[in-house]
Amino acid sequence: MVRINEDKKEADAVTSKYFMSSVKSWHNEKGIKLGVERVSDLYANKNDKKKRGIAVTYSILDDMPKCRARAIDEKGNVIKEEDEVTGETRDKIVFIKDPDMVTFFYNVRIEDEELKEFSVNPKASCFPVFNWAFIKNEDLPEGNTKGFICNIEELQYALESAEFMATVKEERFQGGNPYMVLIPSDVVDVEEVVE
Repeated sequence: MVRINEDKKEADAVTSKYFMSSVKSWHNEKGIKLGVERVSDLYANKNDKKKRGIAVTYSILDDMPKCRARAIDEKGNVIKEEDEVTGETRDKIVFIKDPDMVTFFYNVRIEDEELKEFSVNPKASCFPVFNWAFIKNEDLPEGNTKGFICNIEELQYALESAEFMATVKEERFQGGNPYMVLIPSDVVDVEEVVE
């Protein structure tokens, strides 16, 4: 029987915000092992024509006994609740064990639309992960702290199947609000440490 594809996507329970706040609260000392599953193509940023978005989906490869997540109803929608203090509507938060995946949505400044080139500022939330991947791929010098320009294919190649230990730190633009950033480090084999 042929059916209409409703094409309705279920909302993600674990968002980058809730994942990072969980790592920072309970797992930051050791970190959580992540593997890159998918790097999207550039997509339009509806708020700024000079910027583009990139979605990076990570597999969570370590046990994570406690992770904040949005409550999702049986139809795949986020359950909302009213904040008793402010009266604002917000996501209902639940705690889950061992989430599988988390997707981060990064914004970058477009440099050349035709070549799909973009720049990455050192204060951008994507900088630590993208910079780490390019250093590991020997596209940037060890210890790089400067911004860079690349294209989406170069990024996809550098991040393809990458694995790293993720911790979280707080950053702040001059005079701005603090924001959390994923900090990658190399995965160290236990056998390497023993030797």
